[in-house]
Amino acid sequence: MRLYKIELYKLCRKKLFSAGLVCIIAFILLVFLQHLNSAVSTVNGTKYRGYEAVMADRQITEEFKGTLTDKKLQLIVDKYGFPQISEQSGEITNENFLNRFVMNYASDGYLHERNDYQAATKVLPLADSHLSEVHDFTGEDIYLACFTGWDSYREWYYMCLLLVSILILYSVATVFSAEEQIGTKPLLFTTQEGPAKDMAAKFAAAYTLSIGLWAVITLSGLLLYGMVYGWDSFSCLSTLVSGWGEPLIPFGTLLVQTYALSLLGILELCALTLCMSACFHSAFHSVSAAGACWGLPLLVLPLLHGIYRVLLASSLEAPALTIWGRILFPVHILVYASPFFMINHNTISELDALTSGQTGRMIWITAVSAAIVTVLCAVTAYYKYRKVRIK
Repeated sequence: MRLYKIELYKLCRKKLFSAGLVCIIAFILLVFLQHLNSAVSTVNGTKYRGYEAVMADRQITEEFKGTLTDKKLQLIVDKYGFPQISEQSGEITNENFLNRFVMNYASDGYLHERNDYQAATKVLPLADSHLSEVHDFTGEDIYLACFTGWDSYREWYYMCLLLVSILILYSVATVFSAEEQIGTKPLLFTTQEGPAKDMAAKFAAAYTLSIGLWAVITLSGLLLYGMVYGWDSFSCLSTLVSGWGEPLIPFGTLLVQTYALSLLGILELCALTLCMSACFHSAFHSVSAAGACWGLPLLVLPLLHGIYRVLLASSLEAPALTIWGRILFPVHILVYASPFFMINHNTISELDALTSGQTGRMIWITAVSAAIVTVLCAVTAYYKYRKVRIK
């Protein structure tokens, strides 16, 4: 325990770590407040902005919360009308969460932006609206609740994890390499505790730091959004909350999958960084190598997409294309199983598109692949560091 506390203190006492943590917190709060202040809602002729707009949307939605029906859709429009674009100012008027939802999903019009707008004239029955496809696919009734604000959560969370990943790269990359660089490794290995306890303390400190940062960002972000935007959206379909590209599962289930993959991605990043730290004898080289390995999938994925396009444009027959697909598929999975894409908020939707809706199966395959890489990197770091000592 004494060695563990010492190693954890060595990781956290760096000035750049403290400064980086403060900058991350300031940045994520700034982005959150910027998104909150952009909220606008008009209820019965009164226009609200920021936090008041969110509260107004949540309040008017309580009356209609629950299973969505044709009667509810018509009542919403009868009470609040459709959003309009002012011909004089070009501003959106009479818009709130409810009538915007009906206009986009159950009317003959739509409102995405000021320049992407078609006036609505009537409410469509659920059977004739875009929502009918969702109902037919899931076989369940559509649940309506106020999910305003949560549409930006997963992108915001991804930005937070990117910053946390950079901080982990910088902090953990020096765990082993710093000892080599300053020449204290032989002294540490000749202490009473011995090399095994010293390495165990370093591993434990590195993983504590990584998991701790992930937990702080995840829990604080979830509480922040939940206290402001409410928790009702967890029962809504993710396609309604985050967009049509998401799998047809409850938003709460999508968040659980996102958290699980992101945690595994952080653990994988920690193991990868420890491996690079054990392979190099200077902090600069270990940080550079870990950063290069972390960002490498960004170059590999466009290359894979390019190969797919070339194959599809070629005159190859279907059996040949199938063979090529089976060859490239494992590479594709390894790319998505990398630390960078495990924290990416688009990974789940891309896996869903890649396998035509078999999201659960693909998440398991990707998670197992990432876990194997994590174990291999950790084992390599352990034996590489000990091997150098023997020499």
